[in-house]
Amino acid sequence: MSPRPVWSLIDEAALHREVGSSEVMHGQLVHLVNLSRRPNVTIQVVPYSAGPHSGLLGAFVIAELDDSPPIAYLETAAEGETVEDPSVLARLALTFDNLRSKALPDVASRDLIVKVAEERWKA
Repeated sequence: MSPRPVWSLIDEAALHREVGSSEVMHGQLVHLVNLSRRPNVTIQVVPYSAGPHSGLLGAFVIAELDDSPPIAYLETAAEGETVEDPSVLARLALTFDNLRSKALPDVASRDLIVKVAEERWKA
C-alpha cells in the first residue's frame, strides 16, 4: 500500500518567526525540506507577495480517509475543533484551493525554505 498524499501550505512568515533557537529553526526547516522530497508530500509556501489571505484567519487540516467522510480540524485561539459538516468542508476545500493558487510551486517553495534556513537560521 502506497503512502497517502500529504499537501501542506505554509505562510512565509512561519519560516521567519523564531520559535526556539536558531538551531531549532534551522533544524525544523531542514526537516521540512527533507519531507518535501518524499514522493507523497507536497509543501508549498504562501509568499508575502500574496498579501492578506484567508489562511491568516486560522490553521486548518482536512483529512480524507478511505472508508469515512472527510473531517476537518480547525485551530482557534481558544481550542481546536473538529468539523464534519459538508458545507463547512466545502468552504474549507475552496479556501485551500484558493491558497494553493497563491502559493509558490513546490520546487520554488523548497528553494525558499532552504534559503531561509541557510541565510537566517544557520548557526
